[in-house]
Amino acid sequence: DSLLERLSSRSSVVPPIGFYPSPSVEFIHKRDDDFSSTPLFPMANTCVNCIRLPLHASYHLFKEKFDFALGNTYGFGRA
Repeated sequence: DSLLERLSSRSSVVPPIGFYPSPSVEFIHKRDDDFSSTPLFPMANTCVNCIRLPLHASYHLFKEKFDFALGNTYGFGRA
C-alpha cells in the first residue's frame, strides 16, 4: 500500500475492491483576498480519501509540519 492511501483513508491495507473514490491530493493555496490564516498542518478527509496539503515557503518547513502531524495523530479526526 502507498503512503497516500494510508494517509487519506486511515486504512493499513487496500480493500479487495480498491478505494472508492480513488485517493487524491489537494494543495491549500492562500488567495490574495483571503485574510484567514492558511493551516500549518496537512488534513485528511477519510470520507472521500483525500489529503489536503498546505503550501509552505520551504520544503524544510513543510516536512517539519508534515512529520509533526503524522507523529501526533491517531485514528479519526484531523490527520
